[in-house]
Amino acid sequence: MDKDTLEDAKEDFKRCHEAEADQRRESKDDLEFARLGKQWHDKDRTSRENEGRPCLTINRLPAFIKQVTNDARQNRPSITVHPVGDGADKETAEILNGLIRNIQNVSRADICYDTALDFAVTMGFGYWVIRDQYTYEDSFDKDLVIERVSNPFSVYGDYESKEATSVDWMRAFVTDIYPKDTFKKKWPGADAAGFEVENGGDDVSLWFTEEGIRVAEHWTREESKTKILKLSNDEILEEADFLKDKDLFAAQGLTVVGDRMARSYKVMQKIITGVDVLETNEWLGKYIPIVPVYGDEINVAGKRYFQGLVRFAKDPQRMFNYWRTAATELVALAPKAPYVGPVGAFATDTRWSSANTTSYPYLEYDIVEGGAAPQRQPFAGVPAGALQEALNASDDMKNIMG
Repeated sequence: MDKDTLEDAKEDFKRCHEAEADQRRESKDDLEFARLGKQWHDKDRTSRENEGRPCLTINRLPAFIKQVTNDARQNRPSITVHPVGDGADKETAEILNGLIRNIQNVSRADICYDTALDFAVTMGFGYWVIRDQYTYEDSFDKDLVIERVSNPFSVYGDYESKEATSVDWMRAFVTDIYPKDTFKKKWPGADAAGFEVENGGDDVSLWFTEEGIRVAEHWTREESKTKILKLSNDEILEEADFLKDKDLFAAQGLTVVGDRMARSYKVMQKIITGVDVLETNEWLGKYIPIVPVYGDEINVAGKRYFQGLVRFAKDPQRMFNYWRTAATELVALAPKAPYVGPVGAFATDTRWSSANTTSYPYLEYDIVEGGAAPQRQPFAGVPAGALQEALNASDDMKNIMG
């Protein structure tokens, strides 16, 4: 890859990064809110902790997420090949179905699908990728495998995409941050100048961080035109393939009965850093092998936004936490004076001082002239208003998420 092409790749990544900046910020907040329980604003949590006040997080969102993902696991869609068109037959379709099932079984594809779905339900998007790998260490044969994407923020899709799948992606990135030592071990001959922040230009922060260097799979899909031929036996092939074996076809008595220009696609994968290209590989398919799983899609003035289940349930969840915390706090601060009696009634039996925290079989009191026996004071109960507001917040969550 020459310098100009590398600069084009970096410019592509910058545009993808900028196009997804708002989406990633919101989705990251959704994920941390629902899965890590970061449901109090830092200022409120710090203030409460400094005052010694409770700050409870009663996270109800994972239960709603599981209702969707568990249903999807029980009704998982499958890939099925049907024979359609001239020359198609049921036996070939069954063979293809068997190959696809084998790829999924070997890849543990159900885990890949479930991971992508879980992220889509939680924060709006998830991915899995398709790769080829050698069947054995000492073999030249390759198998297709489906690979899980455990960090969907590592994938940057085409900023010009409009389809619900990646079928129209013409560019994409899969990135990871490598520490300096790990990077040099994996690519010993690579240029690591970026670690010293050299040759980085204005976009150095996108490629070189304090944690390490960004390594990106840069996927590109380019359209081209190719001439296809139709032979007298109805076989269709590219002109280049026909010319390569022209004499063989002539010996078989096959002739060209038709030709036309057709669209073709070439997909390339380049492993790059901010200053160097590490690998270049050609993908045999005609689509970039990254499969997105999206939540709700909203298109506003041409810009796409993806939302999960919890985007608008965060405020009711915060309210639920606040009112349950308030109820706990009010009960904890309620006066603890369960016994009331005349002066002198508690003089002899010293156990009265701990009667509100310890269970005794009996207590003795001193009779005071003109005074009644000590009386237990009833518990005032949990504040009804706080509990009602917590119930309202719970109902809001259910209504918002449907």
